[in-house]
Amino acid sequence: MHPHALWLGLAGLIPFWSLPLLRGLEWLSPERALEAFTLYSAIILSFLGGVHWYPSVIERARPRQTYIAMGPSILAWLSLLLLPPLWALGPLALGFIGVLLYDFRRLTPPPGYWNLRLILTTVALLCHLWMALPG
Repeated sequence: MHPHALWLGLAGLIPFWSLPLLRGLEWLSPERALEAFTLYSAIILSFLGGVHWYPSVIERARPRQTYIAMGPSILAWLSLLLLPPLWALGPLALGFIGVLLYDFRRLTPPPGYWNLRLILTTVALLCHLWMALPG
């Protein structure tokens, strides 16, 4: 795995841990921090589905893979559209878990990928829980 993937992956965690922290330090209002957090979570969840887009369209993989490619984006969008931000944390977190489990069964990534992916997903999920805590 390219070293830039490691650094960029870890940098992608900054919004996940900084928004609950900024809320706790009262540098952001709880409402603004929660809104920004759910928006960022939805963006990253959508990004994870993109791993499956190329094989599903270009390589004509199983049709199910096209649904897997689009599923995280649709879940993220519906969560933002239909739920209050606090309630959206649950479906977004479940989306991260679902994509990880699917990827674990279907992907054959380069060495080091699973270690990085488990760290990133675990931190993101812990931050979802942190954000769900009061104030």
